[in-house]
Parts: sequence; structure tokens; C-alpha cells
Amino acid sequence: MDEVNKIVALITGNVSAEQKNDILNQIKSDAQLRKEYNSVKNAWALSNSHTSISELKVERSYLSLKEKIRQQKPTITMRLYPILKYAAVLFIVFGAGILSNKYLTAYISGNETAKNELTEIVVPAGQVAEVNLPDGSHVWLNSETRLSFSNNFTGKTRIVSLKGEGYFEVLKGEKPFVVSTKFGEITVLGTSFNVCAFENYEFQATLVEGKVRYKNIEQNKNVILSPGQQVSMSENKVIQVHKVNTKIYTSWKVGIIIFKNEPLREVMKKLERHFAIRIELEDEQLSDIRFTGNIENENVFEVMQYINKTKPIIYTYDKKLKLLTLKSK
Repeated sequence: MDEVNKIVALITGNVSAEQKNDILNQIKSDAQLRKEYNSVKNAWALSNSHTSISELKVERSYLSLKEKIRQQKPTITMRLYPILKYAAVLFIVFGAGILSNKYLTAYISGNETAKNELTEIVVPAGQVAEVNLPDGSHVWLNSETRLSFSNNFTGKTRIVSLKGEGYFEVLKGEKPFVVSTKFGEITVLGTSFNVCAFENYEFQATLVEGKVRYKNIEQNKNVILSPGQQVSMSENKVIQVHKVNTKIYTSWKVGIIIFKNEPLREVMKKLERHFAIRIELEDEQLSDIRFTGNIENENVFEVMQYINKTKPIIYTYDKKLKLLTLKSK
């Protein structure tokens, strides 16, 4: 039984007790398989469907999806995490072919014959993408993120434009590598770091190893970061440097979200991107409740149960609108 059939069989209950234990042990020991399992599990929960899935139908859908991606012939090396593979397969099964060729091509745009053409990558909600850039640098892009860059990095710098969140492993080179955001620029020569530059979230640049410079032209500020440091800019544009646990800010690239004493309003923003749904808090008093914990194997409803232990809540999910509503119990 291959990975596709193992995960689908486990979630739909089409396995013996012995097979179930074997598959669960594999999931525990294989991080990639665990990430795939979590994606399918959440898609299944949100579908609220009791229809059994034909293994043949899933396999055909998956092979069809792989062929569509292959035919796009992108100008850069890009791998969508299995989150996309299984979410797409399940939506084909549940949604009568909602996935289209247009949906697939939305991820990469640009003219592959023009060396100086600008390439843009768009990652939808609920997905994570992994990309090799033209210079050999590596980047992971979080959901609802846009990254654009020149196909061959002409000029004096290797510059990319980021809207959203990305984790960068930059290959050393003579040209400085620059990440341009609405909130400022991060310049490096070779290093690993995370940049969070969403419109509705506090800007953060977190350095894992190496050295980077954060430049904010509007405030005429230059900040040099050392490993384990983070520069942030609040909504009122106050720039600060902190010593942080970098794992908290980079674990999303391996499918884990870590919260440490975060207000529920900020937790909800991350959950919306992670599960590709909308979340509304009907009671304003819920916004400031602090939450600490990790999300790895849980689907969205299991997360709601954890939150319920911190603060009793009532939640409802509108499948048609993909809207989760929370209020105090």
C-alpha cells in the first residue's frame, strides 16, 4: 500500500487494527508522511463527508494532478508540499472537479523565454511552497504569500520582493541578497532567516544563522542582527530587537505552528492561513485571551477543543462559506 492509499485508508477507517498501528507508527517516525497525514485529515474534517473514497479514484486524481503540474514547465525549481497534493485530490472527490488548470498555473507566472522577465509565485491559503531560486538559494513560502524576482538576478544585487512570510537559506555569492518588503529591506550575503511581512500582522525578521542587516528608509534605521535575534515593527511603527527562540518563528515550514502566550486574535490569523478558512470572533472579549501550544497533527476542530479548555467557547462551521465562528459559552 503506497503513501496515498495508506493515509486515505487510515482516515476513512478502511484498515485493520494491525494495519492502523503500523501506519500510525510510520507517521510518527516520518516527518514528511506526518505532514501529508495532517493535511488530508483536516481536509476530510472540513468536508464533513461520509462518502467512502475509492482508492482508484484518489490515485487517478493524483496522477492527473501530477501531469498538469508537469506540463506547466516552470522556469524555476518549485515543489508544492504534499499539502497541495492531498487537498487537491480531496477537493476533486468532494467538489466535483473544483480544481482547474487555471488554479494550478496561478502558482507561477512569467515568460520562460525571457531571461530578465519577472517571475511571481503565489501561494494560496492552506498551502506551503518550497522554491529553488535562480542563484541556488532555497526558500519556503507560507500560505497567502507572494514572492517575485528576476529570472537571472541581473544587476548589482539579488533582490526578491516578499508579501507574506518566507524562510530563506541564501547561497553565498558576490552579490548581496536583498529581501524587499513593505516594512523595509533585509540584506545578506549568505545565511538562514525568516521574514514575516503580512499586511495584517506585526513585521518580524528572525535570524537563524549568519548575519543580516534590516534597513527601514522611512525611519532612517539600520539594524544588524546576530543569530537568535529578531527585529520587529509594531502597528505604531516602533522598531525593536529581541532575543528569541527561533524555532517558534520557523517551525511553520515543517508543518508545525507554535504559539507562546499569544492573544487569540493573533492565533486566529495564523489558523486562517494554515487551514484555509475564515474565522470570526463574535465576542470581542475573546480577542485578548492568551494561548500557548503547538499545532502539528490536529485538525481545526481539535484545535477548537484545545482552545475550549483555556476558555469555554461555542463554535460553528459554515461549510459553504468556509467560515468558523467563535463565541463565549
